[in-house]
Amino acid sequence: MRIEILGCSGSVMPGFNTTSILINGKILIDVGSAASVLSESSLAGIRNILITHSHIDHIKELPFLIDALCSRKKRGIRVLGSEPTMDALKDHIFNGHIWPDMEELAIDSGIVSLENIPQDWFDLEGIRVKAFPVDHIRGSIGHVLSEDGKFVLFTGDTGYNQGLFDFIRSFGADLKACFIEASFPNSMGRIASISHHLTPNLIMEGLDGVLCPSTRVIAYHIKPKHMDEILAELPGRYEYIRGGEVISI
Repeated sequence: MRIEILGCSGSVMPGFNTTSILINGKILIDVGSAASVLSESSLAGIRNILITHSHIDHIKELPFLIDALCSRKKRGIRVLGSEPTMDALKDHIFNGHIWPDMEELAIDSGIVSLENIPQDWFDLEGIRVKAFPVDHIRGSIGHVLSEDGKFVLFTGDTGYNQGLFDFIRSFGADLKACFIEASFPNSMGRIASISHHLTPNLIMEGLDGVLCPSTRVIAYHIKPKHMDEILAELPGRYEYIRGGEVISI
């Protein structure tokens, strides 16, 4: 599995892009930056877009991505997320005020669709995918992707939730990488709790005794302003990403 980090930051600053993660050049997780990072030819390979939730840093370039793909007359573009997230996109983005509504964009039917993501495992571009609920805003989800018997998990934005860590535990040694959000430093634990995000202490508490030693832990969604403090607080075996990396699993 080829994982290209187009952006992964918890806010926008020069040199930092918000979350967009490209899988095998075909599947996009969130659209915080893809349209402004990828070349036109690379964009053309995307047909399936997984949205974790409707916060602006995860969807802000979705209209421009759809526009670019429609301009190239690409068909069968699927945007998948929870029902609350799809409703939010239809009501607040593709509504004829912020951006043309979906019916206007799909004058030639079959170009683009907003779809509720399946609750069980499903196949997507040769990869098995499962969405799971997380503790953030209503309808927030993370994703597990499986290829050749290897599992990779992306938490999306989430607060501390025992169910999440129990779910992570269930994969055992088959979980090759766990991408987990680390938005705030420990000193901002109250803000993290209120906004349903994680700190290094919360990550360590949740993952303690849960992961196999072979599983890579990769922190992302780090607020650039607090990056140095957060990295100093993460355990030495944990990795982190800031955007631009290409990871093979």
